Amino acid sequence: MTSGYCVRLLHMDDALHAYSLIQVAAPCFSADDWAQVVASADQWTLVSLKDPAGYLRGLAVYRIGTHPIAGRLMDVPIFVAASVIDDVTIADVLFTSLRKRSAGCNFMRFWARCPSDLTEMESKGRFRRWDHGLMVRVDQKPSPALP
Repeated sequence: MTSGYCVRLLHMDDALHAYSLIQVAAPCFSADDWAQVVASADQWTLVSLKDPAGYLRGLAVYRIGTHPIAGRLMDVPIFVAASVIDDVTIADVLFTSLRKRSAGCNFMRFWARCPSDLTEMESKGRFRRWDHGLMVRVDQKPSPALP
């Protein structure tokens, strides 16, 4: 199973399904916190991945800002790939989509663990830190058009 996945901005009709994915990765992340993330589309970008049957299989939440060490940074506190049989492909497709969206950034950071709540996710101190998560250098080549 390597094709047929669709990555796009999260449609609001899928917000509840997306929360069920977050509950797998971060059971303490509350429904109220998730509702606030969904409502703050001006601060966070929510990207979903659906399989060919239309089921939500992946989710990423990110923001882009200026980090004191990394420079322009795509910060990804939530990245979830959910499938019993194809999680590696789903993670790869979702990661590739984020990489395309990171044009203009120096790095992408994937948090080592999902945040426990919205306060942690939006913490300026946590954003400024360099020592948590996986830092991925972004190619400075122009990115192809987004799907």
